[in-house]
Amino acid sequence: MSPLPQKFTLRPVAREQVATVLAPFLARLNREPERHIGYCDDTPEMMVDTLARLSPVPVDTFRLAFEGERLVGAFGFDTDARLGRAWLFGPQVEHEAWHAVADALFTAVCPLLPEHVRKLELYYDVRNTRCHEAAVRWGFTSAGDSYVLRFERDGMTKVPHETAESLTPAHHDALKVLHHELWPVSWLTGEQLLEKQDENHRLLVLTEGPELLGYVFAKVQPEFGEGFIEHVAVAERARGRGLGRKLVAAALRWMFSRDEVKVTHLVARAENEPAVRLYRRLGYQVLHLMRAARRPFQRS
Repeated sequence: MSPLPQKFTLRPVAREQVATVLAPFLARLNREPERHIGYCDDTPEMMVDTLARLSPVPVDTFRLAFEGERLVGAFGFDTDARLGRAWLFGPQVEHEAWHAVADALFTAVCPLLPEHVRKLELYYDVRNTRCHEAAVRWGFTSAGDSYVLRFERDGMTKVPHETAESLTPAHHDALKVLHHELWPVSWLTGEQLLEKQDENHRLLVLTEGPELLGYVFAKVQPEFGEGFIEHVAVAERARGRGLGRKLVAAALRWMFSRDEVKVTHLVARAENEPAVRLYRRLGYQVLHLMRAARRPFQRS
């Protein structure tokens, strides 16, 4: 790894710096495709909200790099004890000594990782070549590419008038089974999907008598004018009937029934060409082509 020149210092982030220093820095750099990190947001307000949801909290998980008193880099993580995984927020660096700063931040952050972490994941726009170079240098290997797709409100004029049912308790068990079959290592379990249902999180389903054919899990963040489709699932026996299209269209109609929502996003694996074609036909536009990179982690 590249040595860090003595003029740089690495510091923890203070609690009062999360909203005033860290979030604006991450959001500003993240708006550039060549610096984009998938776990970060593009506005300071959304970045503050994301950082507030992290576990552990940013004061325990982030390190900042300074040249004198100028912030030039930030790196941190979120973790999931069930999956034993850490999602790396960065590296975000704004300096000509990019790799030296990034290497120093990575070295400083790794000892902060909790004992339950067994795997690390980076997630970056493929145009972020410096992050890719760092990933290779740090021993990460590709875990696949995915598209981030965007749909704006004015596209609703071309969306078919499809409907789906709200989930009822009669199909709770079937949903948990189907979710586990299709998303065995999802960051959300079927039980967690059920628990999240409220006015801003909706599970819509298609059924045939007592049988669950498919579901879509969508959420809105009205304070930011955004919506997201997190999961779309169709049972294998029910595929080829256009049910995925019906579910996505119904989710779009639910999200845009909220006047505050102006735009929605979803993520689709690049290798899942039928799903990507479906989303494009409905009016989604590609915003980013992202790469996930992973490596095992063992505390030294």
